[in-house]
Amino acid sequence: MFQGWSSLVLGHVHLVEFFTYPVNGSATDQHVHTYQGHTSVAVGHFHRFIGRTGCAIPLPDGSHYHDIDAIVDEEPFEFKKGYYVTVSRIKPHTHEFKGFTGTGLGYEPAEG
Repeated sequence: MFQGWSSLVLGHVHLVEFFTYPVNGSATDQHVHTYQGHTSVAVGHFHRFIGRTGCAIPLPDGSHYHDIDAIVDEEPFEFKKGYYVTVSRIKPHTHEFKGFTGTGLGYEPAEG
């Protein structure tokens, strides 16, 4: 899971939260995960994003995490009647978000 705030642009930020898509991998095999989603709504709009994590970064207990360094799509959207609609009153812009995922869910700790 990833949770963080976007960069400040045009006087606002967005909350970014997502789970990565699962892959078969270990803490030491350099695997990556893909992800996609949309930001929280701020100032009447949200952004979509899609990306890939950095490679697995091992931890001493056998688990791992991944770094995230990404930019949201520049088009501002809103939901109207169940659809994404471009918000033309807001200038197209991007936000950066970065940080680290948590360790995987449901993994048993490595035996020591």
